[in-house]
Amino acid sequence: MKEKLNLIIDKIRKSNLLKILITVGIGVLAVIIIIKMKKKPEVTNPKLTRPEVLENGNVVQFKEDSIGLDRIKVAKIEKGSEFITVGAPARIIASITQSVSGGNQIVLFESADINTLYADYIRSRNAMTRTVKNLNRLKDMYKNQVATEKDIIDAETDANNARAELAESEGKIRALGFNPAELDRVKRDTVWLICDVPESDLNNVEKGKKVKIKFTSFPELDLRGVAEAIGDNVDPTTRTVKVRIAMHNEKNQFKPGMFAHVEFGDTVGASFVIPFTSIFTVEGNAFAFVQKTPGVFEKRPLILGNSDKTKVEVIKGLNWGEEVVVSGTLLLKGLSIGY
Repeated sequence: MKEKLNLIIDKIRKSNLLKILITVGIGVLAVIIIIKMKKKPEVTNPKLTRPEVLENGNVVQFKEDSIGLDRIKVAKIEKGSEFITVGAPARIIASITQSVSGGNQIVLFESADINTLYADYIRSRNAMTRTVKNLNRLKDMYKNQVATEKDIIDAETDANNARAELAESEGKIRALGFNPAELDRVKRDTVWLICDVPESDLNNVEKGKKVKIKFTSFPELDLRGVAEAIGDNVDPTTRTVKVRIAMHNEKNQFKPGMFAHVEFGDTVGASFVIPFTSIFTVEGNAFAFVQKTPGVFEKRPLILGNSDKTKVEVIKGLNWGEEVVVSGTLLLKGLSIGY
C-alpha cells in the first residue's frame, strides 16, 4: 500500500514538472519572437557620388545620386510684367489752373509760405528786368553826354543787387523742387507732386520717365505721371532728394495738399528680373548658374541693372526660357571655385 502511494506521488511530481517546463518554454519562445519583431532591419546606405566640376569650374554636373542635388532649385525665366520699383510718399504741392478773371493761368501752392516765396521771386525778376533796362538806358544817355558816370555806377549797383535778390529767391524755389522758369510755361490743368526719394534709391529715378501714382483719397484709381525734375541737393538730415512729378488734372479733382504714393520703375522689356538669391560675385563680377540639362549647371557672367530689396534686373547674360538657380547658389559657387 505504501509503495502504491509513493508511485502516485512521483507521477504527480513528474506531471507538475512537465507543466512547468512547458510553461517556461512557451515564455522563452514568446520573448524571442518579441525581440525579433522589435529588432530594426539593417539599413545599407546607398553609395553617394560627388558632383563633377568641368571646364575650369564653369560647369557643375550632378548625377541622380549626387550629394547636394536636392538642395538646388531652379526657376524658368518667363516674359511678364515684373517691375523694379522704388516707392516714395508724395503730396500735391501745386496746381496750375485758369484764373477766374481770365487771362493768364495761375499757380496755386499748398501753403501760403510757398505762395509768398513765388511772389517774391516774381517781384525780384521784375526788379532785375527794370534795373537792367534802366542801366542800358543810362549807358545810352552817357554816350550822348546826358548822364554822368555816377549815374552809371548807381545803375550798375542796382542791377547787381537785383540779380542777387533774384538768385536768392530762385534758390529758395528750387529747394522746394520747382524750376521757376518752368512755372511760366507749364500746361494748364496740371498738378505737381513732390516726393522725397532716399539717396540710395536715386539711381532708379530718371527724368522724363513715367511713374505710378496712387492717392490716399482715391484708392481705386491707378494714375500715371511723369518725373519732370530731380532736386539739385540732398537733404543733410533725411538723406533724401526731392523729385517733382507732373500729372494731368483735367477735372480739377486733385487738390494741393493731397497725399499719394509714387512708384518709379519701368516694366522690364529686354531685360530680366531674378531674385537676389540667384546672384553671387567673384572678384567684383556678378554671376548666376543656369541649368542646361537636368543636373548640369553652367556659370554665367551677368551685367546687372536696377534692383530693389528682393530682385535685381539683368541687362545681359540670360535668355528667355532658361532655368536659373534660385536656391543652392552658394553650394554651386563653392564647387565651382573650389572651396
